[in-house]
Amino acid sequence: MFTVPTIVAGVLLLLVRALLAVAFVREFIVKAKDIPRFAKADGLNVPTAWFVAIAELAAAVSFATGVLAQWAGIGVIILMLITTCLHVFKWHSTYWASAGGPEYDLLLLMLAAVVTVFGIGPIAIPTLFGM
Repeated sequence: MFTVPTIVAGVLLLLVRALLAVAFVREFIVKAKDIPRFAKADGLNVPTAWFVAIAELAAAVSFATGVLAQWAGIGVIILMLITTCLHVFKWHSTYWASAGGPEYDLLLLMLAAVVTVFGIGPIAIPTLFGM
């Protein structure tokens, strides 16, 4: 066993949050361009599709700032579990994302779990400003 310096852990958690923020901003942009198409492709009604898109944007802002990021992590874990179940049981996808599988969703789930379990780290708005 070895101990990781606090700053290294803080930078790692910042990078995990940044990656999640970028991923979910991109997902929001893709979905928001054509919500009815997204809804139809995923078998959702339009209000639910809007809810998913806005929830992804809210999660991105939360991960970027660190404000309520652990709660956003829980939401992303739930969303990615639902999406993975759709891949496996409804769409019968293979594992690999390049073939339309849940690989990407599982990676996002695990990164969100890291933030949920280990917190936001010392490099975030709440910790820098004592919130």
